Amino acid sequence: MKLSLFVSCLLAAVASTNVLVRADSLQDQIDAAQKKFCGGIAVSSPTASQVFADPSKIQVTVTRKPNAQAKIVSAVDVYTIQSGKPKYVGTAWKGNYALNQKATLSVDLSKTKGLKFPGQFEFRVWVHNKAGPDCTLMSKVFRVSSSAHTNDVEQEFSNLDTNVDRGCFGVDLVSPAIGEHKKANEGFNVQIQRDSSSHLENIESLVLYTISLDSRTPQQVQTSWSGNETVHQMVNVKDTIKDASAANNAYFYKLTGSTIYGESCDFYSHPFYVDN
Repeated sequence: MKLSLFVSCLLAAVASTNVLVRADSLQDQIDAAQKKFCGGIAVSSPTASQVFADPSKIQVTVTRKPNAQAKIVSAVDVYTIQSGKPKYVGTAWKGNYALNQKATLSVDLSKTKGLKFPGQFEFRVWVHNKAGPDCTLMSKVFRVSSSAHTNDVEQEFSNLDTNVDRGCFGVDLVSPAIGEHKKANEGFNVQIQRDSSSHLENIESLVLYTISLDSRTPQQVQTSWSGNETVHQMVNVKDTIKDASAANNAYFYKLTGSTIYGESCDFYSHPFYVDN
């Protein structure tokens, strides 16, 4: 668990001021360390959208391409995802399982307090390096059904978010805030926050739209930023809106990116206004 604390401290201390604000050289050093000590290991199960009927019998499989770094699986944390918001619940498994090429663990979620079934979950697997920092791996999102089979429970299960199944969660466009007013031709930051348990890895575009409050029809205004950047905890994109549209129009952003498992995701900001 040392690496996460190390990363958090470095990212908190580093910021650059550009169109895209992010950590630069220090983040490169962190990425290099992760590649050295955490490369070649992956959580191969649960698979995406896999359904478990019994929360006491869930298997987690970690695979590894052997190298000189000796590794031990030391813990499995569980997150629940509700309304697109991940929440850390607790540690579902602790131990010392030597990871050679593959390790398969049995995890009993029925003993983890604070979990509600049916629901969508993900694991964070801790892999300890004997000669370096620890690694954390996020599993794909899986589902656990309920032993109850009432109409309400079955309806709740069928209403689980398929975007969450694909790993599209844990990212918020927090600024501009809902209902906030911005001035035309004045620069401002679009603030993007990513939860550490989110699967989003790269951001690829930020597109501005306007929408009529009468017709509810959106119309693209501009591509405010495009590229391919790794996102860690927080990113600020500087933008300027040249002209305000009709008085009865609002604006919003669409952020597009890709996850650690190659899924494409879209995230949307709250509506805001632009004044001349």
